[in-house]
Amino acid sequence: MYKIFQGLTAEEMIRKLPEDQIRHCVNVEILVGKLVEWLPISKETFPNHIYLNFSRAAYYHDIGKVCVPDYILNKIDALTWEEYDIVRRHPVYGEELLNFCMKNGSSGIPPCLLPLTKQAALYHHEWWNGKGYPFGIRERKIPYVARVTSICDAYDAMVSNRPYHRAYSHEYACEEVRRGAGTQFDPALAKVFLEHETEISHIVGEICTYSTDKLIIEKKRLLYSRQN
Repeated sequence: MYKIFQGLTAEEMIRKLPEDQIRHCVNVEILVGKLVEWLPISKETFPNHIYLNFSRAAYYHDIGKVCVPDYILNKIDALTWEEYDIVRRHPVYGEELLNFCMKNGSSGIPPCLLPLTKQAALYHHEWWNGKGYPFGIRERKIPYVARVTSICDAYDAMVSNRPYHRAYSHEYACEEVRRGAGTQFDPALAKVFLEHETEISHIVGEICTYSTDKLIIEKKRLLYSRQN
């Protein structure tokens, strides 16, 4: 199945996704970078500042969707059960695809970043209460990078135009994060996210004005402005 991706880097695979999916990956990278900036993360918990790599790992969270047919990703109508089952496999596809790339030396992802990248890809649809997928693990058994990615993934999916729905408002998305705290999302992370609603609204208001190519350029400024 993965041989058709032989020789491609992870970045080249992401670029094979529909444009709205590419934008989503970039948006999630930016949002994760900002959320990590606001978290009270200690050096003891994450030595060598590894948490600074969370945003780049999150960029690849949906890489497994390259294995999902475009007609499903672009479908306007409700998915059939069979199609939904295929979509739900994308976290596993993502991890297996990254393992395939690593084995063939073609991922283009630094070795130090690969473990985080695989965690973000494989576990970002797990729920805090154990009712997510693909494994149904819960709470702190879900890797930290995946818990951070999960909130930003869900938020951006709501406030962005998708084939199957128009963008919801920032207020609606924040209320859904609030409702999901302790069920879908790590409640401590959701609390920090919601404490910065205004900043998030400003970020989203800015990035939605950019073309995809411009967004990819501007993300460096948005991610690293805190260092200036």
